Amino acid sequence: MLNIYIPSDLNHKIDKKRLFILVRPFYSESGWILDNAQLEKWGIGDGINLVSKNSEADVVLLPYSINHYIINDLSDYLIKYNTLCEKNNIKAFGYIAGDFGQSFPEFNNIIYFRMGGFKSQLNERNIGLPAALSDHHLRLFGSDEISIRKKNKKPVIGYCGYSNRSQIIRAKDSLIYLLENIRRLINDPRRKDYEIIFPSGYYRSQILCDLEKHDSIVTNFIHRKKYRAGAISEFQRKTTTLEYYNNIRESDYIVCLRGRGNFSIRFYETLMMGRIPIFIDTDCLLPFSDHINWKNHVVWIDWEERHSVSSIVAQFHERITDQEFEEMQIKNRNLWKEILSLNWIFKHLLEL
Repeated sequence: MLNIYIPSDLNHKIDKKRLFILVRPFYSESGWILDNAQLEKWGIGDGINLVSKNSEADVVLLPYSINHYIINDLSDYLIKYNTLCEKNNIKAFGYIAGDFGQSFPEFNNIIYFRMGGFKSQLNERNIGLPAALSDHHLRLFGSDEISIRKKNKKPVIGYCGYSNRSQIIRAKDSLIYLLENIRRLINDPRRKDYEIIFPSGYYRSQILCDLEKHDSIVTNFIHRKKYRAGAISEFQRKTTTLEYYNNIRESDYIVCLRGRGNFSIRFYETLMMGRIPIFIDTDCLLPFSDHINWKNHVVWIDWEERHSVSSIVAQFHERITDQEFEEMQIKNRNLWKEILSLNWIFKHLLEL
């Protein structure tokens, strides 16, 4: 039984979607509750108990983002929670929100989940957080079982999304990082956690164009000049969403490169759809690397090798057997369902 304590001494009304993903299954307008029907909707099994005192807990879950505590001058609460956890010899878990991987004050007994940031710059008190996704395969295609693609002679590489080779757009995208770094410098001249200037749309376009020139692969690309093709209406959003997931479904491999933040939501969507990510590593903090051998689930490309993506994927596809190719699709779908899930996190929280 995992005894969880969620502090309620700071009762800020914010959008439920901005709460820490681990506390949302316990959220109600009247306070934190343990509701089995609600847990089931989140795919969470039994073995969880919600306690009213820190001293009775195995773990503490901080409901708001660490950003929220710091930005709103509420760091005293973090100090308070850390002191209580030290006293009771337990851990608290919080999360760092947002695209940018900025650093925040750290505490001995508080572990941060995060998507952004750079692995080489982070210590063991930072854990990768998988993207919170509903099962779009089941919702859009009406089945929990993925369609298995047979291995053909040439690999089919898919991508649907934003890419733009315009130097003007490249400059505008770069300016976002420059302004963020200036803001950090003004707030604290001593800090060192500056963002790498990374116009992702430009870099994606470069990689996609290189792939399109290679005659040993088949490309299945939908280039967008705007996010979700600029969809505004509900009909447009549904249409572009279906196009996006059909593109993944009808491809063998999917190009997964970071966006504004140093992580890729497409990476997790590809696993969910049972396809193979072409993961271009930009010093990313992937979740649960002590439990997952990520190189068994992706075509791994170091950033320095990005100009050789075509040949690396072609060689990978040539080496993999028909059976291994099909099994990898199933393993990736199961990885998303079974390990990159709230249920798995709760069952292994004390080990993280």
